[in-house]
Amino acid sequence: MQILRINRDNAGMLFDYWNKIGENIPYFYKNTYQAFIKSLFDDTYEGMTIFRTTYVFAALEDGQVKGFIQYGLPAFHFTEAGKITENINIGVIRSLYYDAGRIDIGKSLLDLSLDFFKDKNIKNIHAFYHAMGMSCNGHHGKLHEKYDYIGNFLCNKGFEVEHENIFYIYDMKGKSLKYPDNTGISLSDLEDNRQKFLLIDQDNKAIGSAVIVYIDNLTGLCEKDIIYLAWIGIDKEVKGKGLGTEFLNHIISYCLKKGYRYLHTDTAINNKTAQRFYERNGFINSGITRSYILKTIS
Repeated sequence: MQILRINRDNAGMLFDYWNKIGENIPYFYKNTYQAFIKSLFDDTYEGMTIFRTTYVFAALEDGQVKGFIQYGLPAFHFTEAGKITENINIGVIRSLYYDAGRIDIGKSLLDLSLDFFKDKNIKNIHAFYHAMGMSCNGHHGKLHEKYDYIGNFLCNKGFEVEHENIFYIYDMKGKSLKYPDNTGISLSDLEDNRQKFLLIDQDNKAIGSAVIVYIDNLTGLCEKDIIYLAWIGIDKEVKGKGLGTEFLNHIISYCLKKGYRYLHTDTAINNKTAQRFYERNGFINSGITRSYILKTIS
């Protein structure tokens, strides 16, 4: 086995492996090589640089990639309240993938990252940090259940599952958009491939908000029919009146008019209310995704 550091000059071999591991993973979108390279080395999230320092290594046998890892020191973190903070002392293993049955490769790659974090005196290590996923994947950074053997390997090495989500896909084609004409939407300007919606009532009051992400822009226009719904919410005082579905239908109508077909989203596995909302509105469960945390390095 050969361990090789990946840079802009030799990343082509990793692009092929990336496409291979992404087969049948709903948020591994088709993307151009240029979009992949930007995501790997120059990625941003809501306009912020994701990593202050990052390393990528691949494991090769007979010239073929059998696994890779990306890890580093992020430029920001999210508090428990969901607020962004730059007062951080964490490490992030952004990606760790290797061929099934090759725990030896997983161990060699993981040890590289843990030695780096130990040298930097980093105590809390996050693996598959959700918002720090590749932008060409819509920033969905969690590990899909298809790769449970990698998650199990991490847990055997002292990691714990931090968060679990369910990924949903909705086919908007042929959607019957029947809802009362008593609300409207207001749109923000496009910013970093994101757009915010406000649900407006008849008194011109905002009673809900949502954010969509344009996947086509992030993939070099390889995926032209997918929108990612990052967030949708209705104010507490008007919940229970069907306005969530009404808001969703406004968003679907907007996306259909712009030529998109599929709406992707995800929600926490313990958020049963959101799950019922999505499934009641026709979204299809497309698998569990997980992030992990290691609080001490032995």
